[in-house]
Amino acid sequence: MGVLLLSCASSCTSDHQVSPWGAARRPPLAAYIAPPDLDAQLRAIDVEADELGLELEVELRGALPRGRGEVVLRGYAGTDALGRRTSAVRVATPRGVVMAAGPLDSGRVDRSQATQLVPSLLPGEEPDATEQLGVFRSGTDLNGDGAPDVVLRNEAGELEVWAVHPFGAGAARYAVELAMPPRFALDVDQDGTLELAGRLRWKEGDPIAPDLLDVAGFEGDRYTHRGSAARAFHAARGVELERPGGGGAGQGKRQEPPQDDAARLQRALEQAWHALLAGRPAKETLARLDREPVPPALQPAFSAHRALVESVAEVDPAGTPAREEPRGAGGSPTRPRGASETPDRR
Repeated sequence: MGVLLLSCASSCTSDHQVSPWGAARRPPLAAYIAPPDLDAQLRAIDVEADELGLELEVELRGALPRGRGEVVLRGYAGTDALGRRTSAVRVATPRGVVMAAGPLDSGRVDRSQATQLVPSLLPGEEPDATEQLGVFRSGTDLNGDGAPDVVLRNEAGELEVWAVHPFGAGAARYAVELAMPPRFALDVDQDGTLELAGRLRWKEGDPIAPDLLDVAGFEGDRYTHRGSAARAFHAARGVELERPGGGGAGQGKRQEPPQDDAARLQRALEQAWHALLAGRPAKETLARLDREPVPPALQPAFSAHRALVESVAEVDPAGTPAREEPRGAGGSPTRPRGASETPDRR
């Protein structure tokens, strides 16, 4: 009887905290996370692609840093309800499907989302240059930050660059600071790393049509035209435009202004554009541009181009505008400074 009472007393004073997880008394975090399985992620993509009627066009494989496994990039093609060609991109790591872009719905009005995989980002403006595989291949580290990168293109030919998280748990789009959306790439400083580039397009029949090119190099965590590589490019281009022939081999005294008014204004606009993007003072740069005589017939086109050139000028430290008086009407830019900025990587 005494033994039974003792046993009862012992059990009644116990806290009954019995855990299947041992001394930890709670499940470890790993119990809530599915084990890495790249094949399972790819099978899920196959099922979805079949349901959407997508056909695989290209598959690329890369490596996550520090031996964390593979990253697989797939580009698909299909046809929407209106008979238009569609595209889609899926990117998978052992941790999950980290990118799913497209296909765009047939009724979608905004077609700006990039849904086409660019297999290789080759330097140059040739339309089909990026269809080849080369050194700058999607799925590799294109900018030296240690993360595999994915290049996409939208229906208008505009490029996006995304980074796959080093642990393979997600993807984020790089911010791009450029005067226009990037459409191609250049290695402007010959360092083996590509800069994104864009060129303003003019309507057919524009009487001046200056060649306004901008580039953005990778610095920090973004592509920017305010960095050292881009500014050095614009400074060098400005020097070329000052030479006889606009960058040819001519030496000696400075070239006389062209007799053709349109050609003269085209050159002046290009010089101002590159000077501003090289970081030259806006006030003196625009003042020099404004000294150019403009015939009445060219005034509307020149005013529109001048407004776009001014839009890339930096505001001075006091926050005052680059010029004090507005110039003319019409053609004012609708795109703010830092024109083609995209959301920061998160």
